[in-house]
Amino acid sequence: MKLLSAHAWLDKYFAEESRPAEITLQRWLRQGKIPGKKVGGTWYVDEHAWLAEGDDLVQRVLEAG
Repeated sequence: MKLLSAHAWLDKYFAEESRPAEITLQRWLRQGKIPGKKVGGTWYVDEHAWLAEGDDLVQRVLEAG
């Protein structure tokens, strides 16, 4: 599992003009549309699970690297 803060994930995967609002990302995380968790008051995206899109083999390879 590789956790990125919601802000860092948005910066890494979206151009500024096309990124969703952070509140939208938080809603997706709460609804389980994007894998992640809330620690304290901060949301984190599980980058490996998101990239694997539910494929266990892909996720294991990502976590091994």
